Amino acid sequence: MNRQATLALHPSRSAAVRNIIIFTLLVNGLAWLGPVLGGDPTNPGIGFLLWGVAPIAAALLMKFLLRDKTPLGFRLYLRGNGRWYLLSLLLYPVAILTVLGMGWMTGAGTLNSFTLSALVMAAGPPVIIYFIFAFFEEVGWRGYLAPRVATVHDGLLGHALVGLIWASWHFPYMTELWAHTSEGLVTLLPRFILGTMISAVVYGEIRLRTGSLWPAVLMHWMGNTIANTLLAGLG
Repeated sequence: MNRQATLALHPSRSAAVRNIIIFTLLVNGLAWLGPVLGGDPTNPGIGFLLWGVAPIAAALLMKFLLRDKTPLGFRLYLRGNGRWYLLSLLLYPVAILTVLGMGWMTGAGTLNSFTLSALVMAAGPPVIIYFIFAFFEEVGWRGYLAPRVATVHDGLLGHALVGLIWASWHFPYMTELWAHTSEGLVTLLPRFILGTMISAVVYGEIRLRTGSLWPAVLMHWMGNTIANTLLAGLG
């Protein structure tokens, strides 16, 4: 399913705007219940789990309770889209290795006694968890929200809006999720929002071009797995 076919399945612009607002309220309402109910990344509880499933929960509520006909992109659509799947798998590894290489050459960063085997062992146990949570997120952001927003603005502004909503979902746990840095929220938050909006352009374009959410799931999974594994070894 190409971009035009995906967008053609959507209803009116006013209905799209209404549903975008409802989805945003739902996903953030569920997310902010997280700290109230308890739990955090180091000690997950019911609240943290609710925060993690908020994107997929909001998307499914829109789909089945409000009868939103947005196709969530569960089909693979492999034919003709191999390059997008390859890009999704390789983008984060190449980018992260490039940054690490630059850090190593300039002395700005090191890996504390990390070997390839140690990295594989560190990534092994949580790799399935990272995939599950990437799926939970991407059903919301790229399965539902990206094609829905594209019916209002099929361009950079639309992707930026998706990125802003995506970033806002992180706000309840910002300090816990970025506990590895001493940077204050005054500078971290705007950089994070901008970075998420830029990422949303890449994720969203691939979603609309392929008609499938799976490239986004793979990209998100690879990014989380590699980044979270390496963070423990950065000095």
